[in-house]
Amino acid sequence: MKNLLLNIVSKAVGKLRNNPSGPELPSETITSYNAARSKPQATHICHAPFSNMYFNVHGDCAPCWLTFIEPDAYPKKSIREIWFGEKYQSLRKNLLAYNLTDKCNVCLKNLQGGNYTSVLARAYDVNEPADYPSMLELELNNTCNLECVMCIGELSSSIRKNREKLPPIRSPYDEAFVEQLEEFIPHLKELRFNGGEPFLIGIVFKIFEKVEKLNPKLKITIATNGTVLNYKVKEWLGKLNIHINLSIDSLTPNIYETIRVNAHFDRLMEHFQFYHQYCKENKRTLCIMVNPMRNNWHEMPEFIRFVNKHNVNIWFNTIHRPVEWSIWALPVEELEKIYTTLSNTVFSKEDRQAPLAAYNIGIYKNLVDVQFKNWWLEAIEREKLDATEVGNIDEAKAEKLLKEKLTKHVYLSSDEGEDQKKYRLQNLFSKLEDVRLLLKSRTEIAGFYLSIYQSPPDILVKEFESKAANTLADDYEKIYCNQLN
Repeated sequence: MKNLLLNIVSKAVGKLRNNPSGPELPSETITSYNAARSKPQATHICHAPFSNMYFNVHGDCAPCWLTFIEPDAYPKKSIREIWFGEKYQSLRKNLLAYNLTDKCNVCLKNLQGGNYTSVLARAYDVNEPADYPSMLELELNNTCNLECVMCIGELSSSIRKNREKLPPIRSPYDEAFVEQLEEFIPHLKELRFNGGEPFLIGIVFKIFEKVEKLNPKLKITIATNGTVLNYKVKEWLGKLNIHINLSIDSLTPNIYETIRVNAHFDRLMEHFQFYHQYCKENKRTLCIMVNPMRNNWHEMPEFIRFVNKHNVNIWFNTIHRPVEWSIWALPVEELEKIYTTLSNTVFSKEDRQAPLAAYNIGIYKNLVDVQFKNWWLEAIEREKLDATEVGNIDEAKAEKLLKEKLTKHVYLSSDEGEDQKKYRLQNLFSKLEDVRLLLKSRTEIAGFYLSIYQSPPDILVKEFESKAANTLADDYEKIYCNQLN
């Protein structure tokens, strides 16, 4: 099986150079996209299936978080069986033929629309195709000490126990998984741990031990809530090449502690100072992760000043649910206020002096001028329905309005061909109905379209194009049952 992937690649490269096109993806688009990439000489439209394995808390594995569509899973299959298995091989062959119409519709849509910044495939350009994955992304357990207001039990054991009153999620990852990693760790260039809270998960430290033995210079990226910084954590920070993604949702103590339930702002800032010094002295990256919500949106400019002052990266996540914390569902007047206030922000010369300042300000402008502005415009459309009409909307009318909105979004958000737009809409509508029927069979509750018809179309399209119907039904059963009851 050795050199299997490289043999596939070498046979295909000559053909691809002479015929760089695929279904719904003309050569002009591929050429334009490649020119925008950090590695324009790349011969693959996406490196993820040739370089990455993403394991979630249930054991499912896919090349990226957008391709969890009927994936293989551990322990039903070993790590080796998944990497060299049929599903990975099929995706590789499709991508070598520039065919993104199977599991890669989200990236296909962005490519067709010329939105190269949002093409997730670019995140995997850093690693070349090889016999073994260059990167592993691991969500091993939902163990977490916080009960953040925007989070769910799937990602926090505390929420699952105290808020959702559900039994623990049993992690599939065991000693055998750690032992199987021995074959893969020597080949890795990066290893990423996501939550729960990785520094509270025992198996993470067992994997650290394997890394220390087999590949001690390996880059390890930890997504942490910043509350756990004990002797054991510091010991491993000193032993391994660990980089930090630190969640900070407010720079105001009472707001932060309202969002991050069970956390303490003063302690977080102490830990931030430690991580900042650690990363600076050891030439490691530190990225501040922020969740913009209704009670902290006004702090987004201050976050830019904060990260630029300390010369660290920033990234803004999107909060869709719960609605009472999300920005997208606010009334028109509130969204207009948010967009106008944030778009009028001026960053001083001092705010722009750090080497990372231009990057961080660019991330801010995308948040405000693309995401928030689009949500404001969509709210205007929603509020065209007067109060009487909204009160009289039934399930059939909600379905009609939702499909009209999704149709408008698909037709206006990209330059793809007419046939591809129709194909995408057909798949969207079919999956919507599949999810509705699954929910009805499980809960005997009607009203699925009523519960989602006012949701942002960009978020719905992303969800429904990237997940299987069963997974969507699981998600919506947890999120919407209370509303529908």
